[in-house]
Amino acid sequence: MGKTNLSELSAAELKTKSNSLKGFIGLMLLLGFFLLFYVIRAYLNGEELDMAITTIAICTFGGAVSMYPQLKEVQEEMQRRT
Repeated sequence: MGKTNLSELSAAELKTKSNSLKGFIGLMLLLGFFLLFYVIRAYLNGEELDMAITTIAICTFGGAVSMYPQLKEVQEEMQRRT
């Protein structure tokens, strides 16, 4: 799957792409916070740390951070057109 040339997209498609990226980033952050909350709650209750859940929580934050540059590119293209 190749990278989409943003200059070829219409304004409506750019807006849709921007909203999709914002939603995806928000979902990833929300999921990461919930997983992190679960890990911290379990630790404070004296349970053993579940390293698999901890790793998944860290990776969900990484997924959100890796999508942020693409969101910035879309927003910059939208700013260029206005």
